[in-house]
Amino acid sequence: MNNNDLFQASRRRFLAQLGGLTVAGMLGPSLLTPRRATAAQAATDAVISKEGILTGSHWGAIRATVKDGRFVAAKPFELDKYPSKMIAGLPDHVHNAARIRYPMVRVDWLRKRHLSDTSQRGDNRFVRVSWDEALDMFYEELERVQKTHGPSALLTASGWQSTGMFHNASGMLAKAIALHGNSVGTGGDYSTGAAQVILPRVVGSMEVYEQQTSWPLVLQNSKTIVLWGSDLLKNQQANWWCPDHDVYEYYAQLKAKVAAGEIEVISIDPVVTSTHEYLGREHVKHIAVNPQTDVPLQLALAHTLYSENLYDKNFLANYCVGFEQFLPYLLGEKDGQPKDAAWAEKLTGIDAETIRRLARQMAANRTQIIAGWCVQRMQHGEQWAWMIVVLAAMLGQIGLPVVVLVLAGTTTAQARRGVKALF
Repeated sequence: MNNNDLFQASRRRFLAQLGGLTVAGMLGPSLLTPRRATAAQAATDAVISKEGILTGSHWGAIRATVKDGRFVAAKPFELDKYPSKMIAGLPDHVHNAARIRYPMVRVDWLRKRHLSDTSQRGDNRFVRVSWDEALDMFYEELERVQKTHGPSALLTASGWQSTGMFHNASGMLAKAIALHGNSVGTGGDYSTGAAQVILPRVVGSMEVYEQQTSWPLVLQNSKTIVLWGSDLLKNQQANWWCPDHDVYEYYAQLKAKVAAGEIEVISIDPVVTSTHEYLGREHVKHIAVNPQTDVPLQLALAHTLYSENLYDKNFLANYCVGFEQFLPYLLGEKDGQPKDAAWAEKLTGIDAETIRRLARQMAANRTQIIAGWCVQRMQHGEQWAWMIVVLAAMLGQIGLPVVVLVLAGTTTAQARRGVKALF
């Protein structure tokens, strides 16, 4: 058998296995369908024709209207009390003219493959090819790269996906490449890339994807809620899976408590958010920090807590390690610059007295810090996540009914109903 025969045989096996992934994804659910679900199919069809096809999206469950094979309208699932307005754009998301409908290959690469002029990348000169041609090219390039450079030259990248495991494009790509051989994967993710690296070394767990303080506890025990780079109202519209939006029931309770003066909300954010608008701008204390100066603000808060003897010495002594190593930097013993409110004012754009008052308020009341993921997506973002924990530890309220620290995502399922923050 010559080399070409070897290639053809291995290509057939590769495509057969690749097709098997697709078939398994399509047949898997039907093989596991309970008998009672099958028996109810007639009734289900009636519901579909009357109300639309029930399906899920990143923005919630919907009823989809399909006419002549085309997704023409989406309306909220009738049990979703707080549907997102974004579902109205789903039909356009499916049928948008900008979507790539067929395999396309850059012109010069089609001619010369890996010897092509790479300066042409991005000039949008592409040629449509058949699916068979595209699969041949894909396989041939896997062969070339593996044989020439080895698995370290093949990257299985991560990425976004449509709701549901079958629509996991990055997962399917990883499986396809794995059928051929080894490759380089990715570690972590872009959502919490900095925080998830530092926090296991600070609090012992990744934290960003852990169970969070439940909203009933927050509402019952908080006197002050600090939203640090977190827009609750906007964030909970979307989810990696399909959100139920039940958490908005607690937002309504929060709004009532804020209006009644039972809870004060402070938002540390360069911009006015949709949460400000929802709770009422007059009810939210907005501290407009200059972008990417959050760590100086955190340091100044810590300096105020320490210099005014507002920090919890017992908590630091009994539950923390390393505060004595952090303190010389905070006080400027080595660089001659105390990280106080006056120093931070020049960087953050927040006057020193506002910083001091914030530190005093956080120490005087049961305070919940809800920290969004967006702030750690800056250069040295791990320092911000680390300093959030330092502040929480200095306040000494970790472990009480309000945990004081939240660094988490968007899950709003009934079983979790935790405080969440994202973007």
